[in-house]
Amino acid sequence: MTNLQAIGCEVSPYCSGDNELELEKAMLSACKQAGVTLAAKEEYTPDNDRIIARAAVLVLVKYLSLSSEKEGEWSQGYNDKLKDRIMFLCRVAEVPVEEVMPNTVITLSHASNRF
Repeated sequence: MTNLQAIGCEVSPYCSGDNELELEKAMLSACKQAGVTLAAKEEYTPDNDRIIARAAVLVLVKYLSLSSEKEGEWSQGYNDKLKDRIMFLCRVAEVPVEEVMPNTVITLSHASNRF
């Protein structure tokens, strides 16, 4: 198993892990934050768990704003268990949850009802 595949395992079932570029970008960002260097195609070892967890967090936080996802005949919904998974991975990566998970909700609105 490569480091990229290990990240895919950590983000499953919330995202398929098929988007290799997304996983690789997260791994590069996690490595930069931790001040280390790992190769995406390098063989995974448990010594890299903190970096793998940090990368998985960077991927999963993007899914917090979704309540469901549908693609063709395939669909899935998200619930508060995603936040639990992110908090667990933050503990593994030794990253304060407050750094990655927003504590406020941003709402968008438009002015079309003013006329």
